[in-house]
Amino acid sequence: SSSTMEEELLHEHEDEPIGIADAMIRRGDHLRMLRMMAEQDEAERALAVNDDDAEGDHSGGGCSSSSLPLEQDEYEVLPNSSGGSKILHYNSYLRHQRYYDDLKHVDYHYIDYGDIRSSGRHDAGNKAGGHLVIRQQKSLGKGGICWDAAFILAEHLIACQEEWKMEKRGLDQNSDGSNAPQTTLCELGAGTGLSGFMVAKACVQSHVFVTDLPELLDLMKENYEMNFVVGKCDGSGGTEAEEGNSLLRQKFGSELSKSQGTAEAKVLRWGVESDYEGAPFDVVFGADVVASLYDPIALANTFYNLCGPESKVYLSYKGRLDEPHLLFEAELKRLFSRVERIEPPNIHSRNKNPGVCILKAWGKIE
Repeated sequence: SSSTMEEELLHEHEDEPIGIADAMIRRGDHLRMLRMMAEQDEAERALAVNDDDAEGDHSGGGCSSSSLPLEQDEYEVLPNSSGGSKILHYNSYLRHQRYYDDLKHVDYHYIDYGDIRSSGRHDAGNKAGGHLVIRQQKSLGKGGICWDAAFILAEHLIACQEEWKMEKRGLDQNSDGSNAPQTTLCELGAGTGLSGFMVAKACVQSHVFVTDLPELLDLMKENYEMNFVVGKCDGSGGTEAEEGNSLLRQKFGSELSKSQGTAEAKVLRWGVESDYEGAPFDVVFGADVVASLYDPIALANTFYNLCGPESKVYLSYKGRLDEPHLLFEAELKRLFSRVERIEPPNIHSRNKNPGVCILKAWGKIE
């Protein structure tokens, strides 16, 4: 699977129009770097497996930790699914987190993220925003798989929702917030829709626009319908994906369509103003928006154009491509009066990937 992903990383943009020489060279450099990233991921996984084997070979008396069985990812195969669809139970990964490479879960058809809690706390008494299951489609390349940065950003936004709902909360008509105006959020480069759908599930009075390029719209819509539309996937037959979605609907029942907020999936192409319907948004966010690697200025300006004077911007990324992200951060500082970098341990997420950072920007400069 790694070699397939490497080919997708290299050829994803080969059909785009030819630009200026410098842009071509820069893009080529970053595509080669992406291939190196994939190779590094393969090496990290091999090292982790070797380390696990070494720990398992240790023997000794008593009940030392080395003699205990190692936690493993738990998954199941959907019954009666023609393609033998595998579903990963994400909480089992969170319990061990022995590796953080980007492609670790690429071969699962679905990832079950469990109940999405409304405040980010995961105690038994916390009100849940319903269950979330995301379908992956590896054939779509990077946009078709789930990334740590997306999960981490969503949990951070859920835990810190008071900071981006603050201005709206002051306008509540009732003390219980029942007539509070809706907070609008827009996710750029959403891919599977993981981050945006988590936020919509958890956050009351929120409406999340989950956006990406046209080739990812069908996947975003499938995940939206499975997780938000009552009875949409109860039928049988159809494609392998439709069959799997129907089985999941039967498995999880009404919890799968339960949500505190609302969402919708749509196309948004950077620089195409006709796609900016609904702007300005209260919050604009993105997780590992890969295209920023070769056009960070365009990405920063898209964030800017989708914001109003009071909007907030959040961007999570795995900080190993320093130059593009520094360019992006510099452009944000030109466009917004306040830019803050949030790093572990100040990120609120159960996924403790040490390489993921979050940029927060606000104070749009007119």
